[in-house]
Amino acid sequence: MNILVLDEWLPSMHNSGKSIRTFQLLAPLAKQHRITYLAHCDSADQTEKENVRKMEDAGFEVVGVPRSFIYNSVPKIILGTVPSLLHPLPISVRRHFSHNYVLMLQKLVREKHFDLVHIEWTHYAVYSSYINTLPQFICTHNVEYLSWQRFTKTTRNPFKIMLGIHEARKLYRFEKKYYHNADYLSIVSDNDAQLLRNEFELNDFCIIPNGVTVTAYDEIENTPKPNHLVYCGSMDVWVNQDAVTWFIRNIFPLILKKNPAVTLTVIGRNPPDWILKLQTDRIHFTGSVSDIRLPLKEGCLEIVPLRIAGGSRLKILEALAAKIPVLSTTIGAEGLNVEHNKNIVLADDPASFANHCIELLGNPKKRTQLVQAGRQLVEEQYDWKQISPLVETAWIKTIDLFKEKSHAKFR
Repeated sequence: MNILVLDEWLPSMHNSGKSIRTFQLLAPLAKQHRITYLAHCDSADQTEKENVRKMEDAGFEVVGVPRSFIYNSVPKIILGTVPSLLHPLPISVRRHFSHNYVLMLQKLVREKHFDLVHIEWTHYAVYSSYINTLPQFICTHNVEYLSWQRFTKTTRNPFKIMLGIHEARKLYRFEKKYYHNADYLSIVSDNDAQLLRNEFELNDFCIIPNGVTVTAYDEIENTPKPNHLVYCGSMDVWVNQDAVTWFIRNIFPLILKKNPAVTLTVIGRNPPDWILKLQTDRIHFTGSVSDIRLPLKEGCLEIVPLRIAGGSRLKILEALAAKIPVLSTTIGAEGLNVEHNKNIVLADDPASFANHCIELLGNPKKRTQLVQAGRQLVEEQYDWKQISPLVETAWIKTIDLFKEKSHAKFR
C-alpha cells in the first residue's frame, strides 16, 4: 500500500513515549509498504538530519516542513491563552497548525496516489478537511479531553480551572467531530474504548495497545542503588511535570521522615528551570539521556505518581521489561492489564503512596515477586512484535469502510 502519515515530528527522535510508540509500530511496516512521512523538521539542524537519516534507513520517505508553531514557548502560550478562549479550536490544536504544512499536504496529495492517510495524533486530524477524498485512519494516543478534565481537579487556581474546563470542552467537541469524520481509528486501551462508545457513540475503532521491545532490556545489567527511586517521562510535558512536583512536594517528605537515605532520579528531556529548582542532594534531574536503560536500571523502584494522564503508560511497560518493580497511582496504570500486589503496587493518596514506597524499598522479596510477574506480563501481552501487525489490519479495515461509505452515497 501507498500510505501518507501526518505527524508533528519525526518519531526516530525517540525522545518521548509517543515517538517511541509511533516508530515501533510503523518501522516494521515501512519495509512492506511505501510510507511517506510528513512532519515538522528543520533541515538545517544536524540532529534533525540524523533523525531523517534514521527514518530513511528504516524505509520511510521523509517530507519535512519547517516549524512555524504559534505559541512555541511557555510565555507565548500564556499570552496566547486569553485570545484562544474565543477561538473554536483548542489551543493545543491551534499551536500545531501550520499553513506551510497544509500547502505541502495538498502538494503531496496532488502528486502521489495514496491509498490511505494515517493521522498519527488526534490533533493532526485538523488537516483532514484537506484530504477528504482519501480513506482516513486516526491513530490516537489518548482521549485528549480527559487529561484537561482531570487537570481541573489538581489545581485551586481559578484561572487554571477556567482554562482547563474551556479546553476540555473544546477538545471534546473537536474529538467527537473528527473521530466521526474519520473512516476508522485506533485507541490504546479498554478504558479509552469505553469512553469512545459512551461519550462519542463510536463503534468503528480498534485497540492497538502500547508495547515495549522486551529483549532490548536484557542487553544491560541491572545495577540497583540502595533506596533509589526513578521516574521516567519527558519533562517538557505538563502531565509529567505535575506528577513529579506532586510527588516531591507531597510524598517525598513523608518518605524521608522514615527513611532519610532515599534518593530520586527523574529521567527525561528538557526539565524547565522552575522544576530544576526542586533539585537537592537527594533529587536529581538527568535531562535528555542517550540510553534510558542506563539510569533506569539503577533504580530499586520506579514511581509513577501521575494524576492527569490518559491512554496507557509506556514508562510502566519499560520498567516491567527492565525487571524493575513499579509503584503507581491508579490513573498512572490505567489502560494496562496489571493487578495490584501481583505485578504492580497501586496507591493514590500521599500517605498510602509513601507507605508503600517505604515497604517496597525494605522488602527485596516482594520486589522480586513483582519483577517476575511484571516481566511475564510484558512478554505475553505487550511486546511490539505482536502489536505492530495490528496497524496493517487497521489500514485494510479503513479502506474497506471508506469504500462502503462511498458506495452508499451512490445508492
